[in-house]
Amino acid sequence: MSIEDGEVAADALRRSWVVVTYRTPKEPSTARVAAWRRLHRLGGLYIGPSVCLIPRDLTEQRALDQIAGGVRSAGGTFDILVVDAFAEEAQALLADRFNSARDAEYSEVVERAEALKAELKREGVRGKFTFAEVEENEADLGRLKRWLGTIGGRDLFGAPGRSAAEQAVREAADVLQRFAELAARLEEETPP
Repeated sequence: MSIEDGEVAADALRRSWVVVTYRTPKEPSTARVAAWRRLHRLGGLYIGPSVCLIPRDLTEQRALDQIAGGVRSAGGTFDILVVDAFAEEAQALLADRFNSARDAEYSEVVERAEALKAELKREGVRGKFTFAEVEENEADLGRLKRWLGTIGGRDLFGAPGRSAAEQAVREAADVLQRFAELAARLEEETPP
């Protein structure tokens, strides 16, 4: 690592954070589950029950206000605290935990990309080279690419799993392209 790389890494660790704490009634669980899902989508790192940290770079006040509104309308509480910086060791620990959370998401992308490739292989073995099959798998690949982009957007600390996920999506796209080319060729060769 060069001095310049070390400075960039140190700057990344000096991020400010938003601490979100909330309480919801136990039943119904709708508000609690909705808050949990939406905070995760923002890149929230849960450090305890109903307590999460979000790098300030990822926070959207409007989104937090909407989550808070849902929790409060269900009879709960929602608090937002901004922490300009944690101690250096704490920042490094949080960056590691944040990367672990992103790597878990990237692993899921790899798994889904492999499933897409396996699906195309199964359909190829069955000789099911149809436009409908191509279209269905293009839609799946599109969702996978959007999801990868979403994860990448909240990957502020350079999680190591990103490159494997990007490679898996590229490979799935290549397999789909070859499948589509074969489907088109077979359709052109088949008399009406």
